[in-house]
Amino acid sequence: MPASNAAEITARIDRLPSCREFWRLIVLLSLGGAFEMYDLFQTAYLSPGLISSGIFHAGEKGLFGLTDQASFAAATFAGLFFGTMVFGSVADRFGRRTIFTLSLLWYTAASLAMGIQHSNVGVDLWRFIAGLGIGVELVTIDAYISELAPKRLRGRAFAINQSVQFLAIPFVAGAGWMALGCFPGVPRRNRGLGDPSKHP
Repeated sequence: MPASNAAEITARIDRLPSCREFWRLIVLLSLGGAFEMYDLFQTAYLSPGLISSGIFHAGEKGLFGLTDQASFAAATFAGLFFGTMVFGSVADRFGRRTIFTLSLLWYTAASLAMGIQHSNVGVDLWRFIAGLGIGVELVTIDAYISELAPKRLRGRAFAINQSVQFLAIPFVAGAGWMALGCFPGVPRRNRGLGDPSKHP
């Protein structure tokens, strides 16, 4: 695209008004990002449950000589790295909205597949695949917002985006807490603490 055309498009975007439709799009993107954050931050909260279920084994060396917990975290961030580096530019070719939607569906399907695995290798494989989609969405959302928002509104748009996204973290912590039996009256057997009779 010629520089004059790019400058004209940028100037036109910067003249856009602050309207309900614009903020609706920002909130929808941010909600999509909240699912991404939920999926990303559950890495820390899933390991105790995977240990208590017998899929992971605390302290034992597994894939690549790492403990099961370490290989799970490594699979997540390897997926993020390759997803961002290798596929991060696909939104430039196929469009932000399309890639945003596809990456959301990608890591949702991969996380569901991970949830039915019965081995540490299967869990790590699907966690890596989910990480690819999360990595793509990480860069797509930021690029999408920067292109939608006029420069005078860009800081506010990103502030709302980050605020909505990070609200997912207390939710994933609460969900992990409930799943591991940390509320009163919920059995201790799912807390990853081994035999409940040996704990007060």
